[in-house]
Amino acid sequence: MTIDTPRVRRPEEGWLTLALVLAMAITLAWAVDDPAWVNGKGELTDVLQVCALLGVVFGFAGPKLGWGRWTTHLVGALFAGLLIPILAGFAALPAASPAEAFQFTAQGSIAAYLDIAWRGLQFTNEEIHYVLVLGIVLWATAQFGAYAVFGHRRPLNAVVVMGLVLVLNMGLTLNRQLPYIITFTALALFLLIEMHAFDERATWIRRRIGDPTTISGMYLRGGTVFIVLAMVGAGLLTQRAASNPLAGAWDGVDEQLIAFGEKVSRFLPMGGALRPIGGVQFNDVARIGDTWFTDPGIAFTATIPDTEDDIKWRAKSYDTYAGDGWALTRTTPFEVAPGESILEGFPENPKEDNTRPITVTITPVRYEQGLVLAPGSPVSTDQQTELVVSGSQGWFGYVRMRDANVPYTLQARVLDLSDDQELITGHRLEAAGTSYPPEIKDLYTQVAPDAIGPDARELLATILDKAGTTNPYRLAVFMQNYLRTSPDFQYDKDLTRFNCDAGAVECFARTKHGFCMQYASTMAILLRAATPDKPIPTRLVQGFLPGRRSGNTATVNNDDAHAWVEVYFPGYGWIPFDPTGAGIGQGTDIDDGPAVPPATPVASLSQREFPDPVRPFGDVGGGTPTATAGGLADRAILVVFAVLLTVVVVTIAIAAWLRGPRGQMSPDTAWQSMSRAATRFGVGPKPNQTVYEYATALGELVPVAKADLQTVAEAKVETTYAGLRLGGARLDAVRDATRRLRISLLRLVFRRPRKGRRGTVKIR
Repeated sequence: MTIDTPRVRRPEEGWLTLALVLAMAITLAWAVDDPAWVNGKGELTDVLQVCALLGVVFGFAGPKLGWGRWTTHLVGALFAGLLIPILAGFAALPAASPAEAFQFTAQGSIAAYLDIAWRGLQFTNEEIHYVLVLGIVLWATAQFGAYAVFGHRRPLNAVVVMGLVLVLNMGLTLNRQLPYIITFTALALFLLIEMHAFDERATWIRRRIGDPTTISGMYLRGGTVFIVLAMVGAGLLTQRAASNPLAGAWDGVDEQLIAFGEKVSRFLPMGGALRPIGGVQFNDVARIGDTWFTDPGIAFTATIPDTEDDIKWRAKSYDTYAGDGWALTRTTPFEVAPGESILEGFPENPKEDNTRPITVTITPVRYEQGLVLAPGSPVSTDQQTELVVSGSQGWFGYVRMRDANVPYTLQARVLDLSDDQELITGHRLEAAGTSYPPEIKDLYTQVAPDAIGPDARELLATILDKAGTTNPYRLAVFMQNYLRTSPDFQYDKDLTRFNCDAGAVECFARTKHGFCMQYASTMAILLRAATPDKPIPTRLVQGFLPGRRSGNTATVNNDDAHAWVEVYFPGYGWIPFDPTGAGIGQGTDIDDGPAVPPATPVASLSQREFPDPVRPFGDVGGGTPTATAGGLADRAILVVFAVLLTVVVVTIAIAAWLRGPRGQMSPDTAWQSMSRAATRFGVGPKPNQTVYEYATALGELVPVAKADLQTVAEAKVETTYAGLRLGGARLDAVRDATRRLRISLLRLVFRRPRKGRRGTVKIR
């Protein structure tokens, strides 16, 4: 007795077609893996190739096993839900068992959700959920593409969807991805030619004309020559073309899109050498990545007085550090009319006796965010603006223009630290003391438990030992100069090679490499942690370096974007310090001046430390509290989203049940219900079609509904034309079939029947 073993059948489209789809999916996965999107750790995204391959397998196997579209995608989704978490876990824990890998991914994803939604953290240190999401995207894209080719026989759909993901990835990263798109394009062209040859072969076989292999060979030979010439020509044009057709592709991006990007940026991974939209952005949440943006394009130009030189442009300040970045919290906005004093009534309103006035005219070029760029403290502008302050006292956050891209004239006051003034001197700041206002301590002295690790503590101990003091001013000056000049620290714009898994301050102390965000964050947090009983208030500031001066015009580029530190001194306010090394930062140098007794701030300054606000919080013309990064409103977004998603699913299920027929249903009513549903999608019955013909035609469009259509059609014919009376079991079957058809016929929305000459619908 012999047992016949099943033999693997060659797919009708050919093994070459399957190989091309696999190659396209793998190329897409390589392109997404290349930027190392998950915090610069390329090893975490190496599993994307496996996800893409498995997606193709399920998209190919479904139609070959006779499954419908939704069955294929449902089965593929179920396996993806099981396998992708395991693959993601293996990426982080290569030696783990499948159960351990799945548990690691699940716990990390839940922890990430809880960090943002419940614990109110500005960022989450979890990263495995990013791998999970990218794996789902690659699996879903590959599965859709494979089913489009082998299920629908529509290769163009696969090329378009997979190509869109590839182009999106290419547009978001600064990495060179031209080889991937060239490879993908060549594979896509071969796939289109192969599928066209398949259609022609089928036509020749059906019409029994000639040898079908002849037409197939002709198409493949001609197509290969065309593709080779096209690729060579494209390569030559890429190397030789002087035009730049995509230059400025992001210019003029709507401000709402940029604002939306600010809100969601803290939920995204920080790898990939991300290409910013609309130039430099100073968001409410300032993430600290492993690379620093280096676009040399012009951000803005400014007309400044002859007497001013080397002035930095302050854009936004931050109060809360959370390991991977800074956030501006507890914010309130105030509308400010043109010419109106911006900071009048707030504690940071500049004082005439320790500042000097300056008038500048700023013309945005590539800086499209609309934040007012002030040399010092803004006083007034000739445009409508919005002041955003932090805390109940109203500490400066930023000023935003109503019209982001128009030139504006700004009146400002710059802190006067020249040697010939006597109000702000080294000895006076040294004697300022530590009697900080309660809100200053609450906002600007907090250090999260995991903000610094053993390396940062060791660095702080070294600095304290060498400084020999914990006086806030002397320690700030020493720390600034130590970080700027010590050969132990190296200015570095690309930190991806270090693969550090700690916060920015801890990584900088460990690797001794970083750019301005690492330098400034380290100084700010180490000052806060220097004296635990009386932490020194600090905040991080983002803006631009002075740029290049030509006469009265300063040209500031995107790569002049910078970060520095401001330290608070009672009676004197915020004093800037810049610890960035390699000659990039501009350190603060204050003359010591004459000696003064301890804790004797200038009286004229301290008397006006906290004036009553001119624009009280909550007034109609004043500010309305807004959602703060990581606050209750932001956390509520994720919670509400999860609840709404559950409600939507439950509502749809209940609505489908309520709308479904209950009790017995007559075959005639069932037939009318089914035909009306199909007619809504443009596939109504034609006058010359019989009941069986129409049911068969619909079954060709929706294969999963064939059995239910046949049940309803047979009952309709038997009762209407044969005059039979059906029993309870048959009527129950008709009712159940009708209920299922209400759902399965929704697939008709994705089919586009073409109209004949007289408007009748022709079903293909």
